[in-house]
Amino acid sequence: MQSSILRLLFLVYGVWIAGLAAAQRADFVTVTPERSYGDPYTGDMVSNGIITPLDQDMNNFYIRNADGVIEILLEADAKIGLQTRVQRGGFESGQVVCHVADQVHRFELPKVLYVRRNFQDAKAVRDYLASGAKPIFDGKLYVDPLSDHLPTEQEPWISGRFVRENGRFMDVKVGDDIYQIGTQGHDGQHRIMGLLKRTDIQPFTQQAFVHGHMEGDVFHASEVALRLLEDPAGKDDPALPRYLFIGDSISGNYDKALRAALKGHLNVYHPPTNCGPVRKGVQNIVQWLGAYDQPGMHWDVISFNFGHWDSRNTKEEYQAGLETVISELRKTRAKLVFVTTTPIPRGYPGPEDLQSDDRAPGRVQQTMSRFINPWALEVMARYPEIGICDQHALLTSEPFYATWMEAAGRADKSKSNSYGDLHIGGILSEPAGRLLARRVLDILDQEETPLADSPLTLGQLDPDRQRPATKGLDVDDFIDLLNKDERLRKYNR
Repeated sequence: MQSSILRLLFLVYGVWIAGLAAAQRADFVTVTPERSYGDPYTGDMVSNGIITPLDQDMNNFYIRNADGVIEILLEADAKIGLQTRVQRGGFESGQVVCHVADQVHRFELPKVLYVRRNFQDAKAVRDYLASGAKPIFDGKLYVDPLSDHLPTEQEPWISGRFVRENGRFMDVKVGDDIYQIGTQGHDGQHRIMGLLKRTDIQPFTQQAFVHGHMEGDVFHASEVALRLLEDPAGKDDPALPRYLFIGDSISGNYDKALRAALKGHLNVYHPPTNCGPVRKGVQNIVQWLGAYDQPGMHWDVISFNFGHWDSRNTKEEYQAGLETVISELRKTRAKLVFVTTTPIPRGYPGPEDLQSDDRAPGRVQQTMSRFINPWALEVMARYPEIGICDQHALLTSEPFYATWMEAAGRADKSKSNSYGDLHIGGILSEPAGRLLARRVLDILDQEETPLADSPLTLGQLDPDRQRPATKGLDVDDFIDLLNKDERLRKYNR
């Protein structure tokens, strides 16, 4: 009797496990032609996403992105490479230094590198040859030797030995001649194929860019370029909440001030990129969120902004993109904060109305106050749990920003402006970073937690040493703005 009950329990358990596996498999089998895209140069199928594991031998793995989860099968001779920015001169020095936030990874390069660039078809080869072999983009660097080869209609690729960096291109020697081939891809990063091995593939802390083809529901990868993401191991203080802030170059301006204000209070992260327009957020939000469902990689709070890059977007497209991003953010169960887009100063052209195709008028005065921010706040009103950090109100209200608001801008793109442009660099970024830090702590119910002291020195605040945009700085008022919670909170809600 007891054994019969046990057999029944095991049967029920087996059915439950099979059902769970089937449900997971249903999530995994999401590959359609729309979920990968064709390389415009080679015709290969291309996809990318954060790596999640499948088997211990790493012959297979999954990548997860906004479209679902895609199964990747490595072909027997698949090349594994590194995708990263490389500082000028890095290839000649024989070392790649990869910075991911405050983590540094070093990779030694062989003395000789090779470059290959594929063409999609015979027509692409004919067009290239007809152009007089002008410089081309989308090549890749290779560690393993490649023979010299010029493109033909039957063998549509060019390959040769890397000679030197030449601006945006590489000088590549093919036979006795030099050709210029660009090797930068996504986010201006180089692809160095063959530099890594299968054993270097790690789940949850890498994004994979895969080239290959589909067979059924499985993506067969001939090349995989790994982009390193932040690894919390050995970095996080497990006693502190985890915070991700998403934004464009403005978030890069206040990055230092934000981190300084939250030092000792939160583990702080930013996606390894300029997050750009909301369209980029839709395409990449799953990768940016990482493996938040894994132990120790959750998010307690996330702030986000898209705006300056959307200054020519339509209301419909912008709001739809925000809704998609918010849908993914809410899955993390983190507290959410939307950051309003900072203003366009008056050194830019005067305000304009919506364009004939209902697009916002671009980077002109009042675009953010009349269009982008109201459109965004209309979406946020549907989610009362999302907090608001109103950086736009801060910059348009505080006397500290009056000179910058009046004089900064690039109405004439051919001329520089000593007052700056729409970015808020230097000490201009300090109040913006601390404003957001205050909002983040407050939404975590840490209203009584003081911000860490600003690292600014009296020398940095000397009015006689200020740049034009902050000339005549009222030091006492500025310090009060940085440190008085009441002044910061009036711009948050």
